[in-house]
Amino acid sequence: MRVVFALLGVFWSYIYAYSYNDLLRDYEAKNFDKVCNEGNAFILKNDKNEQILVAIGDACSRIDSINPLGNISKNLISTKEYRESGSYFATLVLQKKLIYQFMHDNINLKELKLPRTNHVLSIVFEQLSKGNYEIVDKRIEITTPEMNYLLWLSDDDPKKVYIDENKDGKLVKRHWYL
Repeated sequence: MRVVFALLGVFWSYIYAYSYNDLLRDYEAKNFDKVCNEGNAFILKNDKNEQILVAIGDACSRIDSINPLGNISKNLISTKEYRESGSYFATLVLQKKLIYQFMHDNINLKELKLPRTNHVLSIVFEQLSKGNYEIVDKRIEITTPEMNYLLWLSDDDPKKVYIDENKDGKLVKRHWYL
């Protein structure tokens, strides 16, 4: 009887397994939430398919799910393009961590230079490291020609770092990181 249940379990997991083709099809359809969430199974299996890992990493970065990027970046090594993607993902992880420490512990980010990307973490990190911000009511305000950013800590435990992107006084997008 146990053998039957085990075989049924293997059969069902095989039928409903998220395949490389499914993942790439969802990525091309811009279903980034699904790619990131379902792609975690590939990360947990320590999958070495770099094309798949880049798709998962890009999808996760687009939905602000930064934590999986550290595990992805370590496996991107075979080509220049994959190594660049790995560096991009590792940069986002480091920037997120440093911004988190800045908001909680007031660490000095001045003169720290990291690669520049167009991700909100990179934009905010660069402004913080240049000292281009104001502290207003325990919140950090950053003004750039394209967008204004407001950084603040949540009241829950553990505290999340929120980054609000505002344009013309209106909230465009809210990001949060833990």
